Amino acid sequence: MVTKLDTVFISDISIMTQDKRSSPRIKASFQVELTHPDLGTIKTKTRDISENGAFVIVNEENTPELHMRVSIRVLGLPGEPGAPVESEVVRIEHEGVGVKFIQDDDGELEEQDADDEFLL
Repeated sequence: MVTKLDTVFISDISIMTQDKRSSPRIKASFQVELTHPDLGTIKTKTRDISENGAFVIVNEENTPELHMRVSIRVLGLPGEPGAPVESEVVRIEHEGVGVKFIQDDDGELEEQDADDEFLL
């Protein structure tokens, strides 16, 4: 028999365990460059990617700080490398960092010009 208290508790658990991402993650290993003035340029790979961000594999000595703005660029594409996209570190784990792609007011990804300064 399910009581009102049980129903509330069960629904609270399901809300807590739901993924709060606005777009699904896809396991994908892309060659990328992660760049920041303090870290230099790190050539590495993604673990997964979504429309709004990616998980980038980095070793501990090259780990950017939480909320640090970095530039990420996909390498190995046919033709020229992808344009650098400004991103923010939103999660740090043992094997890497989660970055959120920064979008402009129109919802477009902010591409970093080679001459642009990083926002620190």
